Amino acid sequence: MNKIGPMPSSQPTSHGTAVTPWFPSGELPHHPGVYQRQYPGGPYSCWDGTAWRNDALTPHAAARQLSSSPCQQAPWRGLLEAPSEHCMTCRGHGVVDQGDDADSGEALIEPCPDC
Repeated sequence: MNKIGPMPSSQPTSHGTAVTPWFPSGELPHHPGVYQRQYPGGPYSCWDGTAWRNDALTPHAAARQLSSSPCQQAPWRGLLEAPSEHCMTCRGHGVVDQGDDADSGEALIEPCPDC
């Protein structure tokens, strides 16, 4: 049974944000970021510029995924305008955790250079 429905044109989401039409699975995004995907992917996945990362139930959870999704082929759509809080470097946290200093044990947390 095919769970992929018709591909609608641009429309607002429940949050009032306009999204693009659905793109076929063979056409990949031009920009890294979180996208909505249809079955068997998603409902949200992060495109890292090379591959889709693991699927997640929310956009925020998708941004935190690091490993590749087992489903690399699914229709997808994105926002017509990038949200101001979205950043692929810090994934919306505003800081980058570099681990701990080997000598002092102090946390190495820096402001995100891309926000």
